[in-house]
Amino acid sequence: MATPVLVNGYTGVQATAIQVRGQSCDVMGYHIYNASNAIAFVQFYDQKPDPPTVGTTVAKWVVPVPTVSQVFMPISPTAGLLFEGGLWIAATTTASGSTNPSAVCTISVAVS
Repeated sequence: MATPVLVNGYTGVQATAIQVRGQSCDVMGYHIYNASNAIAFVQFYDQKPDPPTVGTTVAKWVVPVPTVSQVFMPISPTAGLLFEGGLWIAATTTASGSTNPSAVCTISVAVS
């Protein structure tokens, strides 16, 4: 079992995908803050080697984050969600969209 590594401080997350890990990994936990005045959807992509096309590429996992709020998944040392090709993230106004939220999201992710 791998020890989770905190990939901290992804600020400015919007509809342009950001690479978190360029190799296979498990998402073991996360903390997401949405500063916008509307719900934001954080999309997690399992993709390599090129970035996903936000709004076209289907996300593996989507987390809705309420207005001016935060959500988290506690770090689990025993189980996680596998991303075989690598992990990319983006934040949008709909679950499968490509429009930036009105304010950026801040995301910390624990991966193995």
